[in-house]
Amino acid sequence: MKAQKKTICLNRKGVDEASECIQNWLQEAGIRHTDIVRIRLTMEELLLDVSENGEDDPEAELRFEKWLNDWKLSIRYNGTRFDPTEKKENELQEWTAQLLSRTGFLPIWRWRSQRNELLLRIPGKAGWTKYMMLYFVAAAVVAGLLGRFLPDTVRIGIAEYGLSFLTKGFLDLLNTFIGIMIFLSIVTGICGIGSAAAFERIGKLMVSRFVAITFLICAALVLCVSRLFPLDPGTAGGGSTLYVILEMIFGIIPSNPIEPFLNGNTLQIVFLAAIVGISLLLTGSQTESIRNLFFQAGIVVTRCIAMICILLPLYVFCTLLNQFWSSTAAVFLTLWKPLLFVVVSGLVLMLVYAAAVCRKLKVKASVLIPKLMPDFLIGLTTASTVAAFSLSMEINEKKLGIDPAFSRTAIPIGNILAGGALSLLYVTIGAFVAHYYDMTADISWWISLWFVCSLLSMATPPVAGGVISGLTIIMTQFRIPGEGMVICLTLAIIMDFLTTAVRIFILHCEVALQADRLELLDHDILRAV
Repeated sequence: MKAQKKTICLNRKGVDEASECIQNWLQEAGIRHTDIVRIRLTMEELLLDVSENGEDDPEAELRFEKWLNDWKLSIRYNGTRFDPTEKKENELQEWTAQLLSRTGFLPIWRWRSQRNELLLRIPGKAGWTKYMMLYFVAAAVVAGLLGRFLPDTVRIGIAEYGLSFLTKGFLDLLNTFIGIMIFLSIVTGICGIGSAAAFERIGKLMVSRFVAITFLICAALVLCVSRLFPLDPGTAGGGSTLYVILEMIFGIIPSNPIEPFLNGNTLQIVFLAAIVGISLLLTGSQTESIRNLFFQAGIVVTRCIAMICILLPLYVFCTLLNQFWSSTAAVFLTLWKPLLFVVVSGLVLMLVYAAAVCRKLKVKASVLIPKLMPDFLIGLTTASTVAAFSLSMEINEKKLGIDPAFSRTAIPIGNILAGGALSLLYVTIGAFVAHYYDMTADISWWISLWFVCSLLSMATPPVAGGVISGLTIIMTQFRIPGEGMVICLTLAIIMDFLTTAVRIFILHCEVALQADRLELLDHDILRAV
């Protein structure tokens, strides 16, 4: 589909024309019907606000075009500065608006070139990169088998002068941005709360519960994998275990603000980000321009990572082919063990949450589980929480009886902070690869794995390759050999589908439990067949 463009006059007739035009463009782009309805109604309401504000019948330019795998809808209109997305509501809803804007469910307003602009990014087909990687994995297997018939000198030459340079170049490019991405994700997440008062008044329970459950689930997973994939006890320079733990805690404090980014020290980056974010939150409106700058920088860095990860299938092909031409390809025969652990653990998490909902809210499992299955299947087939967002809202409000206002706040926040299922992926892969390379570890190593994986599960960007960024950080933080990246990628490609589905399932259960606690749940709707 080519870029579409249209100029209209924003009176009542023009708004109707713009609304119909947007709907036609979205249909041609293959956007889901439920999302088309939502986008059309949202944009129509905003354009009506514009037409009723300021000068009569302002002129607007509509533009719809493809940007990488996403679609971009922009509406530029004349007149004085006017933001129709601004709501005179509480500050926690402003945080929710920031999260919804990132996932393509709310437009962003900006003043650009002396004109107002509404910009909406609409996610394209979810999971396309993952499916493409599966194709490249198959291609690498075929090329690996056929390459056995090549002369050794040719095969070695291709591996050393082609494959190795390509894989190193991709990782170097990715490493350039992932530390900055983690820093900006945490800073903007804290700033997005709005104010310290808003956090204390409304968001404290929700946010603290999501974060606490993420750390708790991750701790249980670390205990399990430490038995399933044991590592030989390491030494800490002759020091005691207490000394090692204290050294790790105080090692979070960097000697200067540049060193953590140069060394790729995730814990120190998180420490800096937390200090900066809390400081900006406490200073409030005095540093509003700096906060906006961080938000804008986060958008840029996330887009950079998305662009880099377009090369991800090629990287998978090169690394996997190199493994097949080496003597280490036998590792793939052992991947069944971590995969089985993820399947079993994911099922256990879902059963525990379902049992908690059934027991506390007095609803039958035969009623609850079928209501959650459609959303679970979308996550299982797309590995995308964004693709399941619309259905998640519908299930919460119409089938589970959760108050719509609460659901619209809890789902986007939970999609970021409720990282228990994603930590399952990170913990399993990190422990398995370390076990495969016979690394040594003491208690501080396992504590670090718990802490880092918990944070990464809440800071992974919602873009293609976001999980790959997290795996790169784990490899850097725990000094896992670079050739282990292909093992991480192979596991991540498969695990991401299941862990996303589990994440969606348990988020529904968690939001229902929170809604019940706040008396925002209709039990009759929940229990209805």
